[in-house]
Amino acid sequence: MKKKILIFGMRHLVGGVENYIITILQNIDRKKFDIDLLVKEDITGINGEKIKGYYNNIYKMPNIFKHPIKTFSIIKKLSLENHYDVAHFNICLSAPSVFAAILKHYSKNTKIFIHSHNGSTVRKLRHYTFRPLLNKIADKKIACSETAAIWMFGKKAVKNNEVILCNNFIDTDKFLFNEKTRSSIRNELNIADKFVIGHVGRFANQKNHKGLIEIFAKIAKQNNNVVLVLLGTGELEEEIKKYVNNLELNDKVLFLGLKPNTNEYYQAMDLFLLPSFFEGLPIVGIEAQASGLKCLFADTIDRKSDISGNVKFLSLDNKKLWETEIHNIIKSNYKRQNMKKVIVDAGYDMRSEIKKIEALYQKGD
Repeated sequence: MKKKILIFGMRHLVGGVENYIITILQNIDRKKFDIDLLVKEDITGINGEKIKGYYNNIYKMPNIFKHPIKTFSIIKKLSLENHYDVAHFNICLSAPSVFAAILKHYSKNTKIFIHSHNGSTVRKLRHYTFRPLLNKIADKKIACSETAAIWMFGKKAVKNNEVILCNNFIDTDKFLFNEKTRSSIRNELNIADKFVIGHVGRFANQKNHKGLIEIFAKIAKQNNNVVLVLLGTGELEEEIKKYVNNLELNDKVLFLGLKPNTNEYYQAMDLFLLPSFFEGLPIVGIEAQASGLKCLFADTIDRKSDISGNVKFLSLDNKKLWETEIHNIIKSNYKRQNMKKVIVDAGYDMRSEIKKIEALYQKGD
């Protein structure tokens, strides 16, 4: 008999958690599992297309703060009617544990998997308020890194080996360096002769786009042959566009929005920057390394995200150091390598990691 799985955490935005869920949906053995989705918003755009046909049912909840009774009723009904074997909550904050608690109350045989995908957020008070509830109801505690584990479950849970570490995974073959794809994308963007600095991430405070632009502005003043390529969208996108305009960098910063083929745009880059204020273990960092890119990450990011030896971690307080490292990489003219063995050996290829998720679903508790 198939296991019934409910997955929470899917949104219309393109980000690490969303890509993680999409990869599960597209690659899990559907002969063994029936998957439903519990969401807080309509899943439209690129993500809506990617998940189409890969789930059984999708259930949308209203805003719990505006409609608490209705939200409670929807989850109660799901619990009583569907009797899920596993409810897999992919979260960055502990507050959604309220939804998990309702499920658990009405369907005591449902195993609650709490999966942490981030190392911190700005909503710390709310997070620490709900963390005791989360720890109490979780049948399985999962995290993408030790940093994410400590943030979600606390140091004691990590010390007592209560947390399972599951690597964020990618379809390695899609991201391997391809010279033909590189030329095609660079010609499409009219940047064939440029040194291309790239970034992939939603426009949110966490990703520190303003700091990224500040660093790039100094580089652009000293080197007329560089461009910055930004993939993603989000609530701060217009603000960052205005900032770029004020710095008179419109001809050097390309806002490409959301792309279904992000893997191809990594090929066009020469350097990848990730100056985030916090992360768990960023999938985009793994993707960039899989494509053979040199990477500069903020030192706020888990050191274990360097799986290729091509990553340097730099302090956000020292922008001069970022500028120096970028100039050194521009001058180095390094050659990109096939990184498949590195990614697979490090445990970030989806084929082995999907099997790990399947085994957890099968076992339940």
